[in-house]
Amino acid sequence: MEKPQGTLIVTGAAGGIGRAIAERFAADFSDKYTGVFTVRNTRQPNTQLLRKTLIKARNPITISLLELTSLSNIRSFASEINTRVSTGSLPPITALVLNAGYMSKRSQSLTSDGYETTFQVNYLSNFLLVLLLLQSMHPLHAHVVFVTSWTHDPYDPHSRALPLERQMWRPVPDLAAPSHQEKKLGMTTLGLRRYAESKLWGMMFMHKLQSRVNAVPALRHISALAVDPGCVFSTDIMREQPWIWRRPLRRFLMIATPIVLWLAPNGALRTAGKAARDILNACFEVDGPVAGSWPRCLYLNGDVRKVSSVESRDEVKQKELWEGSLKLVKLLEMDTALGFGMGPNLL
Repeated sequence: MEKPQGTLIVTGAAGGIGRAIAERFAADFSDKYTGVFTVRNTRQPNTQLLRKTLIKARNPITISLLELTSLSNIRSFASEINTRVSTGSLPPITALVLNAGYMSKRSQSLTSDGYETTFQVNYLSNFLLVLLLLQSMHPLHAHVVFVTSWTHDPYDPHSRALPLERQMWRPVPDLAAPSHQEKKLGMTTLGLRRYAESKLWGMMFMHKLQSRVNAVPALRHISALAVDPGCVFSTDIMREQPWIWRRPLRRFLMIATPIVLWLAPNGALRTAGKAARDILNACFEVDGPVAGSWPRCLYLNGDVRKVSSVESRDEVKQKELWEGSLKLVKLLEMDTALGFGMGPNLL
């Protein structure tokens, strides 16, 4: 068995896309890399399926608990990874895939940290996790891959029929907590808007992260990318949808999607397998036809380059989101490699 060259970390690994990533990783990449696959519950049936999927991996694989509704759990997980990398028991991180996602159309809730759940799970916890793990990134090449959605752009052709605000931006404290105005919306509209907004914050973070690491010589090798996997109905993100979505309609679409994919290989409907292939290509492709060499702030719609929304590229809003997020997670300069030796104003 060849010594692994690096580590792949995947959040939300027990879901449909996560397990598809695990399956493809075990088959095609586990001879060169080891992996850490995170789940919310190590005992749930989907986690058992994940374990079976990873049996064929050729290097050791870790399945770890990661609860994105808890910032303290994020810190504990990151501390464990950083310790393992610094002591040599885990190779440096070659790719970090932020795959876990949440959307609710039933009720609005707060996490134990007091923040709106969709905002924290889909954005804020990723913000903290990435900044804490920067010190453990591979010294020559590393990718941070955001799993995003076309819903981040209300002007995308796929989003035009959705009840999205044309301008999503609000002050950061309003993003983190439900407002009285939101309560007037039905949960279907509110849940979708919160999900779309969280994907926009993630895209803004991707752009800002790239500009920040570019300014630190020791981190310039890190590439921030985003991949839209398309509409994948085998994912568990719709677990709280009405029964008609969870059962008969979803099964029908799971059967129909491969046919649609054959007719339109990069169309709106895609399989988890197609999504996994695109995400792993973003992780490991070097000098390939899509990502190219040393991609920076690259947004991929499946396997096709795309430009993210106008709002996601607004540098003033990116800065406000960055600074507001630092306050929400209470991150200190000493907590992240962005601050090492770079002066008090870097963060």
